[in-house]
Amino acid sequence: MTDEPVIFEYAIVVPDPQLFDGREIANGIVADWTGTAHDLGRDVLRRRQAEHPQEHALAVEVNGSNGVYAAVDDPTPAKPSVHALEVAIEAKLIADRIAERAGEELAEAMRNTNRDGLSKNNVADKVGRVMSRPTALKALRR
Repeated sequence: MTDEPVIFEYAIVVPDPQLFDGREIANGIVADWTGTAHDLGRDVLRRRQAEHPQEHALAVEVNGSNGVYAAVDDPTPAKPSVHALEVAIEAKLIADRIAERAGEELAEAMRNTNRDGLSKNNVADKVGRVMSRPTALKALRR
């Protein structure tokens, strides 16, 4: 895990009967946000509604470079319990992204070790603390 700053991309969407996810009407990138993705979505929504009060039924989708995602349709600040839930959701999304990347790195290291001469069985033995033997052997087939 690196300490790179998180880059957030957001999209403001409105309902569109022709499109399942709605129609994007604006988007942007934020590199200096220190709060949660949910809080950013509320902030973007609050500013958009202040600038364009005639627009209704807006939602903001936020994606972070660290794996977080939030969809917000209410600019009202979250109650403390809801905020704590959102923080936990985002922490889980970040952890999942880190685990996914670590799994990809492990699989590549396993294949490289096998290519370098260590047998598949020996590679599977070495990774036995983090994955089952059948899973390791399957990863080596890719």
